[in-house]
Formats: sequence, structure tokens, C-alpha cells
Amino acid sequence: MEKKNNSNTYQAAIYLRLSREDGDAGEGMKLVSNSISNQKALIMDFLKSHAEIEIHSVYADDGYSGVNFDRPNFQRMLEDIRKGIVNCVIVKDLSRFGRNYIEAGRYIEKIFPMLGVRFIAITDNYDSLDAQGGYGGDMVVPFKNLINDAYCRDISIKIRSHLEMKRKKGEYIGAFAVYGYRKDERNKNQLVIDEYAAGVVRDIFTMKMCGLSQQAIADKLNTDGILSPMEYKKSTGINLETSFKKSAQAKWCYNSVTRILKNEIYTGTLAQGKQTTPNYKIKTRVMKPEEEWVKVEDTHEAIIPAKDFALVQELLKQDTRISPEKEALYPLAGLLYCGDCKEPMVRKTIPAGGKKYVYYVCSGNKKDRSSCSPHRIPEAELTETVLCLVQMHIEKVLTLEKAMEAIEKAPGLKADVAKFDLRIRKKKGELEKAEKRKMNLYEDLKDGIITKKEYLQLKTEYDRRIGEAEMLIRSYEKEASLILESRSSLHEWARAFKEYRNIQTLERNAAVVMIKKVLVYSADRIEVIYNFNDEFARCMEYTAAYGEAPEGKEAV
Repeated sequence: MEKKNNSNTYQAAIYLRLSREDGDAGEGMKLVSNSISNQKALIMDFLKSHAEIEIHSVYADDGYSGVNFDRPNFQRMLEDIRKGIVNCVIVKDLSRFGRNYIEAGRYIEKIFPMLGVRFIAITDNYDSLDAQGGYGGDMVVPFKNLINDAYCRDISIKIRSHLEMKRKKGEYIGAFAVYGYRKDERNKNQLVIDEYAAGVVRDIFTMKMCGLSQQAIADKLNTDGILSPMEYKKSTGINLETSFKKSAQAKWCYNSVTRILKNEIYTGTLAQGKQTTPNYKIKTRVMKPEEEWVKVEDTHEAIIPAKDFALVQELLKQDTRISPEKEALYPLAGLLYCGDCKEPMVRKTIPAGGKKYVYYVCSGNKKDRSSCSPHRIPEAELTETVLCLVQMHIEKVLTLEKAMEAIEKAPGLKADVAKFDLRIRKKKGELEKAEKRKMNLYEDLKDGIITKKEYLQLKTEYDRRIGEAEMLIRSYEKEASLILESRSSLHEWARAFKEYRNIQTLERNAAVVMIKKVLVYSADRIEVIYNFNDEFARCMEYTAAYGEAPEGKEAV
């Protein structure tokens, strides 16, 4: 039996709890929900008939789940119990105390009796002072706790299922819209562009493509007085707390810029369900493998074109150390590789005669001289050669585009996908007939209609027809696909090269847009691998098929 104090009275803690799952009935800016108020009113009415109980304090956890007991005011109540200030706990019912069957039983059956604490659950008619045989003696109470636990599990399953369904439908289920967007006032699951913040996002991607590092971008944003995502949300009236904040006013930093640059949401694609919890009792979040994420494209308006986002992802993988005393990167930083061992080329400055000479050398040779030669090449010579090759490639792209336009305009050369579709259907019909006749040959042989020699001759002939038809179908499908892809993609990727048709110096932004990789074999042999190489090859094949392919190939 619980201990009473010297005056035969109990110092009681009134404990109140309401979780989001229970349905908070609060309105507006009320600090305490109506349900919390109702719980308190019921307990106060109960105490009118129990003069031996005095109220020490009221402890309320509004918005906390009953699955675990790591709730701020519950822990404060426990601390007061351990200090001996409180020796009675009163709740409206057992579900308000907790919905974890094992933990609730541990407190009611072991911890509270050990500390001499009287426990009362009013609507469940449980009072540990009157319970015969203790907590376990009243079998109704453990069963009620078990039911409360099962209820919580059922709610968890329903919520998980509902959220998964919304993710698959492409509905945004985050508590706050990501920087650059806001929630639609008419549909909280739909994102719409926040023009001011979206402008900042575009600037961040542009600065990255122009060669600035994440830290340099963050420094510029702070210098320009641009509010960080957290401070911007606060300025719009959103009360947001985050573990990323390290000072009184959150500033732009390397990590905040990187998070924006890596977030696929800016292309109009929602990637949700990245984290989960093992079950409804464990709240520690764990990352899920990327293949288990729920991705839905075109769920909202994009801020960044997909090709720009893809380019930035490649830039983030590259070794892009900043020039000393500069904010921008060297034009070819992260793009240079040894043509033989494929290790990155590194920049090296050699002072001599009061001057500084800059070279690029193979990093593989620096690590192990026996593995590769230095491939040493002066920076000025390398840059000039790459610029020359880029200018030649741009001319080829422009010539290719003109050839494509000529094909589209020339009546005799106009590519017609319908023509190939008709050919494909005709050949498939021939193929089907040949396969059917081949299958009937064996029956004819068994019935004695044809001899074995005739069977073998006819089978060989049908095999030839089938093989020929299959080959032609593949050829027609390839040509039709080539026409469609070339028509649809040329103007999109060629625009990147056309933008730099008058290029005279190799700047960082031009290099990353056009160049995928530069391979240095020697000072006399340099190979430039361009972005959109596959698209370029398809268009070349397309024009070659109609006699309009550009002649020649630039030397490297």
C-alpha cells in the first residue's frame, strides 16, 4: 500500500495528455486544447469528493503520443516524484497515462508502488489504494492497457498506409514547404512557387554553374543580406525549429547551399518516404535505400530545368578546389584527366627567374612515378588547345542543326515516321505468316504430304525469311526512333552550344555546360569529350542517312 504523509493527505500531480492522433480540438492560437481542458475539469470535479488529496501541480503534454513516455511534462512529474514532492498521480483514464502496454504496466505495477505513489485513473475506476492484490489483481486494468496499446498500433498502421497512398499520388505531405515553394492555400498537399525564394534558388544554381563553390555562394548570399531558409520562413510567420541552427540568427552556410543544390524537388519531382521508423513504438528515424523512395515526376512547377540540375550534380562530384585568393574555380577544374591512367590532372605552379609557370601534371605519376608518365602540359597551352577544339565542335553543332533543318524542309528527304510504321506492320505480318507456315511443316511431314528432304528445304527457307524480317523490323524501328529522338532533342541540347558560338576565352560556366571531360595524352594529343555526346551521335547518324551529314571531324 502507498505511503501517506504525516497529515494523512496526498500531494497530487494531475496529469493530462492529448496526442495528434487523438484529434486535437483546439482552435486558433489557444495554448491548451479543449480536450485538455475537459480532462482537467473532470479531475477537479473528482477531487471535490476526496478531501485527503491536495493538488501540487498540473502536468500537461498537449500533442504528444502515448506510445512512449519521453514527454517533457511527464518527465518533470517523475522528477518531482523522485524528490518526494508528489506521492499521488491522477489521470482521466489509462489511455491518457500511456498507450504502451508494457511501459504503462511497469510504471503502475512496479515503479509507483516502489516509490509509494498512489495512482488513480478516474473513468476506469482504478485506485491503487483500493486495488486488491495490487495492479495485477485487477485483471481489467492490464487488459485495458493492452487494448490501448493495440489501438495505438492500429492507428499507426492506418496513418502509414494513408501517407504512403498520398506519396504515390504525388501529394506533398511535408509539414513545411521546401525553400522556393509554398503550400497552395486551396490544397495543402500541392506546392506552388514562391517567386522571391525561387529567384534565390535560381541564383544559387547559376552561381554553381559559373564556378563558385558552395561556401563562396553562401558568403555572397550573406553579404547581399539574403535571409537563410530558416530566417525567411520565420519572416513569413512560420515558427520553425531545426537542429541545423547554430547561432541566434541562422546564416547561409556550405551545408544549406548543398542541400538546395542536391534537392530534386526543384525539377518538379517529388521524392518522399526517404526515412522511416522501425515500428510505432520506436521514434528513431532511419534512412531508407534510395530504391525504396517514392518518386513522382511533374507534381508541381519546376524552378530548375532538369538538364541544369543534372549538370550541377556532375559538378558536385568533381574535385573543385578554389583558386588561392579567389572565389571562382579554374575553368577546367575537375574536368582534366590523364588520357592513359585516367587519374585527375593537378595544377602545379613552379617559380623560376622571378616568374611563375603553371603546369598540369598527372596525379597518378605524383603518387607512383612507375605507374604513369607526368603528362606535363603548360596551363596556357592546354587552355588554348581546349578552346580551339570547343570552337570547332560548336561549328559542327551549328552545321548539324542547319543540315537537320534542310532535311525537314526538303520534300524529297523529309523523314516520315508513318512510312516506317507502315513498313514495320507489313514486315510483322510477313513474319507471322512465315512462323505459322514453319510450325505447320512438321504436321505435313507426319501426314506424308511432304518428304523429309522437302521438309528440311522448306524449314531452311522459312528460317531465312524469319531472320530477314526480324532484321528489317529492327532496322525500321531504329530509323523511326532515330527520327523522333533527333527531332525532339536537337534544339534542346544544341542551345547550350549555340549560346557560346562567339566564345573567345574559356570561362568556367562555358566549360561545365559543354565539356564532360578532357583527356590529356601528351602536349600534342588532347581529347575533349563533350556533354550530349549521345544526342550528337544520333543526329549525325540521322543526317548521314539523308546525305546531309557535316563533313570532317575535328582533330584532337
